[in-house]
Amino acid sequence: MKRVVALLLGAFVTVSNVSAKEDKAGYEDCVLEHVSGAEEALAVNVITYACHRLYIDNFMLSGKDEAYFSCLLEYLPASKSEQVTHKIRNICYRRHLGLFEF
Repeated sequence: MKRVVALLLGAFVTVSNVSAKEDKAGYEDCVLEHVSGAEEALAVNVITYACHRLYIDNFMLSGKDEAYFSCLLEYLPASKSEQVTHKIRNICYRRHLGLFEF
């Protein structure tokens, strides 16, 4: 039984690793495209993290996760204050990852 579980786990990890693809050039392009217009420090950090999740650490990234990070990339570069950055993050979260849609 332990051997079967180990084989299934090994197969899952192998298949999962195939679907997760690190794209360093895509990450760099994402950062250059979205950070260049950002003025607020927190927004820059969140944008960089979103690019990292979409292009580098994308293992087990769901469609909802992709939509959330894409929402951040679409709206955060225009943020001029930390308050606006938090508001954008909250709305993107509620729209794409929240349990209830408003």
